[in-house]
Amino acid sequence: MFKYLFTVFLFASALFASEFVLLESGRTILLNDDGTYEEVTLIEKDGKQIALKKDGTWMVVPKSVPVVETVKHREKKGAETSKLAKLLVGRWESRDGATVYDFRADGTVRIKRDNRWTTTTYRVDDVDEAKRTLIVNIGEGSRLGFLSIGGEHRRFRIEADGRRLHDETYKIRHYKDLVLIRR
Repeated sequence: MFKYLFTVFLFASALFASEFVLLESGRTILLNDDGTYEEVTLIEKDGKQIALKKDGTWMVVPKSVPVVETVKHREKKGAETSKLAKLLVGRWESRDGATVYDFRADGTVRIKRDNRWTTTTYRVDDVDEAKRTLIVNIGEGSRLGFLSIGGEHRRFRIEADGRRLHDETYKIRHYKDLVLIRR
């Protein structure tokens, strides 16, 4: 009897161990209990919905689990249009030239680190005018309401003269102040 109950419990927990959500971009994401996620493709077969994973495995989606749901949220107004966010646009370079951020008005940024250039997207998520800080999401993959999937949040502080940018995230990770100068 114990084995039977344990097996039923294990099977039931496996069914409800994940949620499927539809992102605003139209992609379907499987959210696992351990905090990871992966993109899946939903198909209908024999009256059942099946989630196909990238590695070739699949799983049947139970009827009681909400398969697709779109999260609506209220956008913060003013983050992209603030004076500090507009001041961020431009080329910022460290004194030794090892680190360069080239923020463009179209939402792309070119980053130079370790003599390698990468181009990705950015989005200003939050602005604190009093502290002159910006929270910038660099390389965001998708957005599910207020939840950002992929990318890296960086905190920048612009000095009052508007000529120097401090990468506060770098300071926390490397115990060193990274000062970038507008070029």
